[in-house]
Amino acid sequence: MKASLPSVSIIIPTRNRPRNSEDLLQSILQQTQPPLEVIIVDDSDNDLTKNLVKQYEGEFTKIGSKFKYIKGPKDGLPAARNLGVKFAEGDLILFLDDDTLLEKNVIQTLIFFFEKNPKALGVQPRILNVGGSSSDSKHVLSLFQYSILKVFMLTYSAENKLSVRRSGMSIFPSTLTRVIAAQRLFGCCFCVKREIFTNFKFDENLKLWAYMEDLDFSYRVYKKNPDSLFAIPYAKVVHKHSPEGRISSKTTIYMSIIYWFYIFFKDFFESSILNLLAFMWALLGKLIVTTEVLLLKREPREKWWDLIWLLAAYLLAFKNLRSILEYNLEFFHKRFLIEGGLNAA
Repeated sequence: MKASLPSVSIIIPTRNRPRNSEDLLQSILQQTQPPLEVIIVDDSDNDLTKNLVKQYEGEFTKIGSKFKYIKGPKDGLPAARNLGVKFAEGDLILFLDDDTLLEKNVIQTLIFFFEKNPKALGVQPRILNVGGSSSDSKHVLSLFQYSILKVFMLTYSAENKLSVRRSGMSIFPSTLTRVIAAQRLFGCCFCVKREIFTNFKFDENLKLWAYMEDLDFSYRVYKKNPDSLFAIPYAKVVHKHSPEGRISSKTTIYMSIIYWFYIFFKDFFESSILNLLAFMWALLGKLIVTTEVLLLKREPREKWWDLIWLLAAYLLAFKNLRSILEYNLEFFHKRFLIEGGLNAA
């Protein structure tokens, strides 16, 4: 008797984005292979998403999928994902940001890939970014910027590559034309075997939209299980980068730096002088790239606050380096999230 195919649980953390969530649910309903269940973990400040779930319960029942609504703890994306996992019943867990859309064959393609590759623990579909720059239309300035990003150990794109750098930054695929081994997965959409949550979970020290939480989780899986992560080109997901529910530019800049420090020393440092030098070099590169963009694009005066906030974030990180090394981020959360009214403590 032929074994049944693995089942899929979809987990969607959301916060104040009912319109985006509805678009995503519509794309799930159109899948050639319906999921076992869809789990909404709602950190919203109102009942709009809860009411949306009530509207769609019948639609998912028709296609044979369970539809679960969980009121989240409002403690950030990692906490919401961990909570969703506790309620998941599927063999595979597909994490989706609420501002993504699935092409019709995504679930079916992921199931078949795991069936044909039993050693795979995690798979990254091809991500199509709405409004992103085209990898086929580089000009002199973009090539110059690309060189700076590469030299200074910052994040850049390359064909058929999904890996990490000594600095804690990443290399993302500018184009993905074949199945590739990956060292990390990208958080807006990836699929993993539920069994890995026996040994791994998302780091709940990271709050709100939790910059680099996907890198932290998936790179830890990779280090323990090399050759277990993959990116595939023939399952496509659109990432809309919705402007709704975003935090301020100031908080975003501070968060990106503080969490970068935290992730580097947690996952990448490993008492390596070379890794530490790469990290310091990347910090310098971040300053150079930010200044270059402001000068070459002739940004208005108010955009220069980005550079000021970046420098201030560096100072805050170095001032609290001991706390970061002890995996304690209360100095940041108290100042920027609790006092700013952005979390639900």
